[in-house]
Amino acid sequence: MQAGLALALLSSIVGFIGVATAVYLASWVLRQDPGPDNVRFISEAIATGARAYLFRQYRYLSVVLVILAVIIGGGIYAVNHSAALGTLSAVAFLVGALGSMMAGYLGMYVTTRSASRAAVAAYRSVFDSLRVAWRAGSVMGLSLAGTALLLISILYMAFTRALPEDWALALVSMAFGASLVTLFMRVGGGIYTKAADLGADLVGKVERGIPEDDPRNPGVIADNVGDNVGDVAGMAADVFESYIVIMTGTIFLSWVIGWYKPGFVNLVVLPLVYGALALLATLVGVFILRLRASEHPLSAISKDIYETIGISVVLFFVASYFLLRPLGTLVTVLSPLAASLGAIVAPVVLAFTGYYTHYTYKPVKEIAKQATISPATVIVTGYAYGLLSAIPVILLIVVILGVTYLLGYVAFKPLIAATSMGPYSGLLAGIYGTALASVGLLSVAGIIITADSFGPVSDNAAGVAEMSGMPDEIRDRLDVLDAVGNTTKATTKGYAISSAALAALVLFVGFIFEVISISTSMFNSIDAQELLGSIMVINPNVLLGALIGAIVVYFLASRTLSAVGVTAMEIVEEIRRQFRERPGILEWKEKPDYARVVDIATRRAIQEFMAPVLVAIVAPIVTGLVLGWQAVAGLIAGAILVGVPRALLMANAGGAWDNAKKYIESGQYGGKGSEAHKAAVIGDTVGDPFKDTTGPSMNPLIKVLNTLSVVFAPMIVAANGALGVAVLLHGLLAL
Repeated sequence: MQAGLALALLSSIVGFIGVATAVYLASWVLRQDPGPDNVRFISEAIATGARAYLFRQYRYLSVVLVILAVIIGGGIYAVNHSAALGTLSAVAFLVGALGSMMAGYLGMYVTTRSASRAAVAAYRSVFDSLRVAWRAGSVMGLSLAGTALLLISILYMAFTRALPEDWALALVSMAFGASLVTLFMRVGGGIYTKAADLGADLVGKVERGIPEDDPRNPGVIADNVGDNVGDVAGMAADVFESYIVIMTGTIFLSWVIGWYKPGFVNLVVLPLVYGALALLATLVGVFILRLRASEHPLSAISKDIYETIGISVVLFFVASYFLLRPLGTLVTVLSPLAASLGAIVAPVVLAFTGYYTHYTYKPVKEIAKQATISPATVIVTGYAYGLLSAIPVILLIVVILGVTYLLGYVAFKPLIAATSMGPYSGLLAGIYGTALASVGLLSVAGIIITADSFGPVSDNAAGVAEMSGMPDEIRDRLDVLDAVGNTTKATTKGYAISSAALAALVLFVGFIFEVISISTSMFNSIDAQELLGSIMVINPNVLLGALIGAIVVYFLASRTLSAVGVTAMEIVEEIRRQFRERPGILEWKEKPDYARVVDIATRRAIQEFMAPVLVAIVAPIVTGLVLGWQAVAGLIAGAILVGVPRALLMANAGGAWDNAKKYIESGQYGGKGSEAHKAAVIGDTVGDPFKDTTGPSMNPLIKVLNTLSVVFAPMIVAANGALGVAVLLHGLLAL
């Protein structure tokens, strides 16, 4: 155990170094020239609006968090009769939640102040602007990965001392807190950003024919605020919780197996070690970005990501050689191999996503070509390519799951056979291999989120240039970076969705074996093998649960899309009112009332996000109490099978529509103002809530359902005797 604590301590130090480097880079970015007064005014207006939204959202969210913390602490105490376990579980839940909130705020704070500096830097060169936007994004990437690693390491060290036997049950509550906050931020931020974007575009570009980000548009500040609360704060929280979920989920799985005992503890903390090594590689990657003459910025960013992942993989093998040799050659070699296969998922997803969303490739060019016919064909073609784009990513996930399961089976089955979980050694060994792949995938989150946060900064920089009247040459430079940013944002969405799929399997198995352990200890007459066999698809409760999981996904999708429509309608009416009652706005004689639109977007987004989030919380609990834990397992499976493909479809279709518009704006098919451009704008408008609201919400939804089920498993089992009320009623009726 001491070796595990020492490695956790080293991981916490690396996490601190990551955070400290993020602080240094933030100071570097903020020292850059913010531009003249008109540019600074726009930047400050965006920052103020984003800050106001987050603070208002956090007030509502805090109430929910406190209530749930009390329920978690009290419920666990009632079942386990352990005040320490209940208290520490509630503490871990709040730490995860607060960490996710902090990740969102830190990202937003820097990026809202970076756009003007990136825009001004474009006067010097494309690379200077790229470097400012990249380093602004790296503040988010390093602080996110560093903070997550630091918090997990500290809680691991504290909990293993305070709860020598049950520490993992408390630690996994951290993942639930992080996932829940992310769901709130994804749904609320997504509604805000796309409602504001829709409202501004429909009235400005479509009805009035003024350029995007034109300062005469009353919705333009709200649109840029939305980029930050949705694409930065929301994505930051999303990847933060993915990191927390996978790291704590893998550690929890190792605890289920029984590896917390002497001799195996290095396997327990292996996720923290891999996370620390990948963070060190990210520190290198952030500073080695270069843009050679005639090189496209997307190529430079992609190459930097590949190099960072390559360094991470080498470090995985080096560390495993020193830490895992006592456990045998197979463990020493296959453990880093599984993690490495997970890490390379990121660039492969990047390549797949780039093909379907960037205008240098056939799909986006085909969508743009359809714009010469009608908006309808733009939407149909984009939707078709969105469906197609989900296939290679899902196939990749299947291959990674299969290969890493096999690697885990070969490497770890003998080790598990010697533990109390010996009868399930093959299954658990394979799943641990998959868990290591998940760790590898999320360990490189620092460089991936850097590329993602670069997107909103470059987008806002292009908006600032338009609103402040910068020369066409500068705007052209920034438009190039904006198009790159659209691709990196779409890539990160695919990355986050892939992580959800891999993490869900790990947590799913952890949930099942947690239930088995609880049930057999509470009810001595229950056979573990019988319980494991009860989750077959032919069990009606499992099937009912799967259908409920699909319902939850569709309910969230429906409510988020309709919320964007309702909020956008109110924003459209407000913008039209200002144009109608104050004609001097369009004549450059009056300033629009930006604050009014910002207030509408903020108020409606917060009103609309409560229902879908509460359904996600209540559904697995009620399902478990009424139909039993088997139905909860089915619910999780149903949500994964329905949610992952839908998330990929919506994220990629939306990105393709967006870049099809930008392809036409580059001069194709008549350029800006042409009939083809108007058709592409309609496609982009439809795609916006797809890619930035509903699609991204699927990822935290899946993990909320998983983590909540793990945390509430003891209460569900205790309430219905592991059999389910429905099964009990069936037995009574049969008498």
